[in-house]
Amino acid sequence: MKTPPQRKEQSIEILKQRNIPYIDWLPVIESAEEILSRSAESIAKRAIACLWVIQVACDIDNGRYDHEIKDYVINVLRKMQALDALTEKEKAILYEEVSQQDVINMIWKYEAYWVLLWALGIVDELNYPENIVDCDFATQAVVSVSTFEEFMKKVKLREIEEILDQADLIYRYDWACVNARLKQQQAPAQLNSSVVVERHGALNWLIQSDSYWDYPDVST
Repeated sequence: MKTPPQRKEQSIEILKQRNIPYIDWLPVIESAEEILSRSAESIAKRAIACLWVIQVACDIDNGRYDHEIKDYVINVLRKMQALDALTEKEKAILYEEVSQQDVINMIWKYEAYWVLLWALGIVDELNYPENIVDCDFATQAVVSVSTFEEFMKKVKLREIEEILDQADLIYRYDWACVNARLKQQQAPAQLNSSVVVERHGALNWLIQSDSYWDYPDVST
């Protein structure tokens, strides 16, 4: 089991290999002993709710959302035991008139949702955050099943150590992206800053039991 300083050093070595700027005094993140882990079931319900609302946001964006789709999605979420897992922002997309920016922000949640699929063992690895996710795979992971129990058969929750490794690394990737933005520069080494910040929020949600999905901790 790594200590937080060991995990930090591991991340810095990865940054060095890609010539990504870093600062030695950026703090360590939580240790495994400090984590109150979320259950596989709660992560799964978060993933299911997120994916279906992303689909609604895509329909709104394409001018296709109507009462029939709304009723269908609500029924699916109820059947998948995820209706009660909806956040306030997700409920707004589903039930209310929202701004175009709200819709765009929700579509970007594909990247945060991808982290949940990875944590659940459905996505094999979190690749380098330079490209957006495979949306077809991401969508099929949820829409291809008809019950929560069927979805849970796919799940093999990752060890907290592996999640912490990724949380520490994305924290330092995000610092590099913010640093570049403050200098009015492109993000280094082809990092996609939008992908990075969504992953950062999702990984912190996984390791911070008091964090809110709608308002993720992405401080650097």
